[in-house]
Amino acid sequence: MEKRTFAIGNIRPPFHANSLLLQVTENCTWNRCNFCTLYRGGQFKMRSAEDVKKDIDTVAYYRDKIFEKYDGKDFDMDKIMREYSSLSVEEKNCYAMVFNWIRSDNMKTVFLQDANTTSIRLDVITDILRHLRKILPSLEVVSSYGRADTLTRLDVDGFKALKEAGLTMIHSGYESGCNDVLKLLNKGTTREQQIEAGQKIKAAGIDFNVFYMPGSGGKALSERNAIETADVINQIDPEYIRIRTFVVKPQTPMWEIAKGNDFQELTDIEKLQELVLMTENLKGIKSYLISDHIINLLPRFEGYINKDKEDMLRYAKEFLNLPKNKQMEFQLARRLCYNVDYNMMNYMPSEDMTQIREVIKNISSPQEWEELLRRYLRQYI
Repeated sequence: MEKRTFAIGNIRPPFHANSLLLQVTENCTWNRCNFCTLYRGGQFKMRSAEDVKKDIDTVAYYRDKIFEKYDGKDFDMDKIMREYSSLSVEEKNCYAMVFNWIRSDNMKTVFLQDANTTSIRLDVITDILRHLRKILPSLEVVSSYGRADTLTRLDVDGFKALKEAGLTMIHSGYESGCNDVLKLLNKGTTREQQIEAGQKIKAAGIDFNVFYMPGSGGKALSERNAIETADVINQIDPEYIRIRTFVVKPQTPMWEIAKGNDFQELTDIEKLQELVLMTENLKGIKSYLISDHIINLLPRFEGYINKDKEDMLRYAKEFLNLPKNKQMEFQLARRLCYNVDYNMMNYMPSEDMTQIREVIKNISSPQEWEELLRRYLRQYI
């Protein structure tokens, strides 16, 4: 009997934790960023429209099989588990993804993988999108990653064609709006391309998500990184600004660069201060800034710039004004993945706080403290 599977890549934004994942392309068109290991060694490939459409049909096949066990109120989990157990490992992965998509997402969202799916030919991706919308009509959000350099190749009419075919959202890792930082990161894009791409996407009516990495320019470029990134965002007014605090990772060129004199990594607190400066310089936009990753220090630093900016800045500055020991206690709790904010530390179990304070007491230098935090952070990227 022929196996029924569909391709699933490894990478997706946190926003898409419960989304259906469909692999349209493999790896990244650039794959040379100095900070990234996600696609290193991989070659960018475009899957054929026919192969992707077969995958979409397979998703529908599993959706229908699963709904055979639905009585109008809930699923018969005994039957679900028996069917699941009868499948191969590859089929189980697909079945589990579709079941989670049904239960957790209500079949509303799909993410088209991998890193730069919007780079493929317009007629190919629109063909895929139309089939996707036809076969999975419950979808409300269909999104993809896109690099600024390739996004600029489409005009506004091209983006309108993508929207008409069913694409509703594009995520783009801008990382920084400062050209010198982009060169340091070997990002392969420019702020000019970022502005052009973002304005075209907005003009076409597609939702746009911009990713920013506080600290990615190091100490020397921190102020420019904040101010020039804010300037790029102000000229676009994307729906979302998503924060990804910069951490130097082993096995990347940035790891070697950071050993020399050309890059000095910011401290945990300095990265937050850069984020505050960037936010202070956001003006005249309605974007929603969101801190949806564990590597970001303050979990509730988010809100609409036109409505919540002052409250967000007050929240951050209250933390920055805490005594050093209180800052450190929260920093370590956060890096240990405790679900707590700095103004809720009184709810921490006393035995856990005793251990946290003991670790802090034994820190011998600021350098040792920062390295401890970075060691935890590197586990999450």
